[in-house]
Amino acid sequence: MRPYGLACGLTTLLLANTSLQAQATDPAAETTQSAPADASTAAPPASTEASTAQQAEPTEDKNKWQFATIGYAWFAGAKGKTDVIGPVAPVALDLSFGDVIKAFKFAFMGAAEARKDRLVFLGDLTFIHLDAKKGIGIRDPDFLEAELDSRTAEITALGGYRVVQDDSVNVDLLAGGRMNFFKTTVQLDGPNRSADGSVTQNWLDPLIAARVIAPLGGKWGFSVYGDLGGIIFGSDLTWQGIAGFNYQLNRKMTIGLGWRYFKVNYDNGDFLYNVRQSGPLLTFRSKL
Repeated sequence: MRPYGLACGLTTLLLANTSLQAQATDPAAETTQSAPADASTAAPPASTEASTAQQAEPTEDKNKWQFATIGYAWFAGAKGKTDVIGPVAPVALDLSFGDVIKAFKFAFMGAAEARKDRLVFLGDLTFIHLDAKKGIGIRDPDFLEAELDSRTAEITALGGYRVVQDDSVNVDLLAGGRMNFFKTTVQLDGPNRSADGSVTQNWLDPLIAARVIAPLGGKWGFSVYGDLGGIIFGSDLTWQGIAGFNYQLNRKMTIGLGWRYFKVNYDNGDFLYNVRQSGPLLTFRSKL
């Protein structure tokens, strides 16, 4: 199965140096009795104080690289069909999240982001191993039982430009690709017949993507991400959409909760993978 992830940049702060203005004194006053200090000489003018305070506030240096890492968990089921045994009809997939948990062997999900001013780069790496015996629909009446072992890995790389950047919203446009690594084995058994097949497939999907990030006030934020790929080469079609709310725990940590829908349709010879997945997404973002 194919989870994917999202990201946010590291803010680097610079503290501006401030200077003190020397106050002149009246030489005649030094030789005579000291007079009370005049309000105009006891403190800098209000405009000077405001300027000094403004300079002391930390500001983001847009010329420095900012980095973040993202861990995530996607609680998704899967529906569709897959085929790895040539003349045998494809098996249908109808795996609830509970079925996925029962079939779960191992998974890794992680992402990263790098940003410098308006330049944005996103990367994602996932690996999933499932061994499912439930939720597999057999279309051939000669078979009664089915087992599917699936090992999938994906590496996604995107780069782009922040076309809108202000206090109310940020909009990123991106392009890149996703490298897919699949190894799938299907075993079918019946009273009078059995069949099995195993296929290893690797392919690259070109991608275009967009991301919108908007603050909602306080520590809350909202983000939407979508990408579209394949078509030209690789998958016949692949696309996904992610929407979620984020909450900033502290200066470096942010958690998010949202929903993700992901569709892949890849058909190459004896291998077919036409599956859609959807479910809640939990993210943990850390600024470096």
